[in-house]
Amino acid sequence: MEIVLAIFGSEGDVRPNLALGRALQNRGHVVRVLASPDSRSLAAAAGLAFQPVGSDVRALMTANARYYIDRPVRATGPMTRALKTDLRRQFRELPGLIGRPDLVIGSGLMLAGSSVAEAIGRPYCHAMFAPVALRSRAHGPVVFPFQRGTPLLNRLLWCLADAGLNLSLRGVLNRSRRRLGLAPVTSVYGHLAARVLLAVDPELAPLPADVAPPCARTGYWHLVSDAGLPPRVERFLDRGPLPVHIGFGSMGDPHGRRTARAVEQAIRWAGVRAVVQAGWAGLQVRESRQVLAVSGRLPHDRLFPHVAAVVHHGGAGTVSTAARAGVPQVLVPHLLDQYYWGRQVHRLGLGPRPLARRNLDPRALAAALREVVDDTGYRRRAAALSVPLRARDGVVEAVRLLPALVAA
Repeated sequence: MEIVLAIFGSEGDVRPNLALGRALQNRGHVVRVLASPDSRSLAAAAGLAFQPVGSDVRALMTANARYYIDRPVRATGPMTRALKTDLRRQFRELPGLIGRPDLVIGSGLMLAGSSVAEAIGRPYCHAMFAPVALRSRAHGPVVFPFQRGTPLLNRLLWCLADAGLNLSLRGVLNRSRRRLGLAPVTSVYGHLAARVLLAVDPELAPLPADVAPPCARTGYWHLVSDAGLPPRVERFLDRGPLPVHIGFGSMGDPHGRRTARAVEQAIRWAGVRAVVQAGWAGLQVRESRQVLAVSGRLPHDRLFPHVAAVVHHGGAGTVSTAARAGVPQVLVPHLLDQYYWGRQVHRLGLGPRPLARRNLDPRALAAALREVVDDTGYRRRAAALSVPLRARDGVVEAVRLLPALVAA
């Protein structure tokens, strides 16, 4: 069979899809990845055929960082305008690239995927990596930082989010669908989430009771690294006590120098060793005997088993990888489902309360570092939770579901 993975999102969306794609290809299926141009090197490293579609996500996240860090409540407007521009581009490019595969799996904000699959008469499902993205009275929609209201408030917030999405994107979506010979849709979110493939471990994120069951559910799709750790990282790990890892993944930062100073102060005040990864934020810290600065990518699945704790933005992939490694976590949510993961990590006893990202307080970060290092309960609970997570292979579960997804 031929499967197309159509992705518009950060590395947190791309990496799990590549894990699935590589497993499918190893079983003899033809897999093509259609994703933003900045994903090319990741797809190449996974050995998968790649074609660029849509805008550069890294540039988008960097350009809009000032909104989701400084004014998270107001970030929806600028991000939606950027998404509208990319949606037009998706509809221009995707029909000429998609071919006639047996199945299309979309992810992230690839809003054109479902319509283009419908136009060629092929089944489609949308991969999601957090149940908070599914409509429920138990939580508000991910577009708002405050996702934990009363059932009535959450219902109102979902209505507000639906109205905002429809007002911003439904016109572009339906005009594009009309050019493909398709009927208009009434709800942008309903169109995107019509058939969901949820890839998240139930121990980390149970489904609320009122959530309509997704078309399928598996464990998280971990992309296993082929390469080991760089020699300089190995030497640093061997030189002393377990360090903490600090990095904010695919999140941009308009105040990179200020954040770097806060991180440096927190490391010094907490008295810990640290591996600091620059990421898309460009987090540039000064190296010392206690601090190792890394500018490129690191295989987290190889690194996290050798650290005392992980400080990160709260992406689903980083949460899952750290939980699988059995290490405590300190979350600094920036946007969307990261607020949900911050609450979940704390609720499960894997880390302290999440920290505020705006004007990151070095004293609060230092206190959180000392807490997760000194309180052995965090590591004990993380180690216990890692047992069922390591026993499950979400990629294998997804591959087994393939015939049912194609037949649906």
